Amino acid sequence: MTSPLRRFRLAPRRPTAGTPGEPSGRSWWEVLRTPLHPRQLVGHNAGMKVIAFVLAVFVWFTINASERDAERRIEVPVVLRKVERGLVVTNPPAKLVSVRVRGPRTLVDGIDERGTRMTVDLTGFAQGEHRVDLNGQTMLRPELVGRVKALGVDPPRVKLQIERLARRTLPVRPDLAGLPAFGYAVAESHADPSEVEVTGPASRLDALKEVSTETIDLHGESSLLSQRVVRVANVADFVNFAPDEVTVTIRLEDVPMSRDFRHLPVKVLNVEHADIQPGWIDLTVKGPQRVLHNLTLAAGAVYVDAAGLPPGSHQVDVRVDLPAAL
Repeated sequence: MTSPLRRFRLAPRRPTAGTPGEPSGRSWWEVLRTPLHPRQLVGHNAGMKVIAFVLAVFVWFTINASERDAERRIEVPVVLRKVERGLVVTNPPAKLVSVRVRGPRTLVDGIDERGTRMTVDLTGFAQGEHRVDLNGQTMLRPELVGRVKALGVDPPRVKLQIERLARRTLPVRPDLAGLPAFGYAVAESHADPSEVEVTGPASRLDALKEVSTETIDLHGESSLLSQRVVRVANVADFVNFAPDEVTVTIRLEDVPMSRDFRHLPVKVLNVEHADIQPGWIDLTVKGPQRVLHNLTLAAGAVYVDAAGLPPGSHQVDVRVDLPAAL
């Protein structure tokens, strides 16, 4: 005979304020959401915090204190900043300067030479010549970090010439080069606009009476009328033009010439028998060189027309067959 089994039901465990070190029975999510007192924050995982602090101090000491210092030379450009309005530096440093730096090897080797600049602030600098001392510790950008120091700069200073900016309006002269095609010559050329505004150092503008365009090559050109869009030629550093492009119109013309033909026979047309006196002529032809220079007159090009003339003596005009351009 079997006896009925008892039924058991597990009731949830009630949280109790257990002794320190015993689990409280709360889930990890409840623990995270429970605010801690500042004293509890300091004491919470105190051992791990002490270990992390010791490791951080050790890493810092290894990099900054115990690492052996090294020296390095970096080549950087000099950049000028904040030039006063109405002034211009006419001789900015073109060469790189050498800066000697010293510090922990890791930091020194990490300096990006291509991204480093020596900046010179020209606030308050007036017109004239100035000698500026270069200080690698304060002028380098980005600044040196940690124990890295700049020990010296070569050259230690730069000489700057600051001039007043001037503004003038000057005529533009087309600069033509090369010979057009045979038989052509330049009749005229002009720029549109005919004047441009020129801005630059006063000492360089004072000597200018005009400006020219970039060279226009006319070699072999045969168009009687053509236009070219060209830039205004640079005359000196720091000189600017407004506008800096012009349209040049060029007109060509035929080169005239004359040519003599001696003892050309005269042919009589539209008559069977005729006696002509004289039977030859000397001929001078004038016209464009490109047409006339190699002209050859065919037989019969010089003639008289006797059509409709009765028998007898007559004064008649001599005619010459020539190209239309002559």
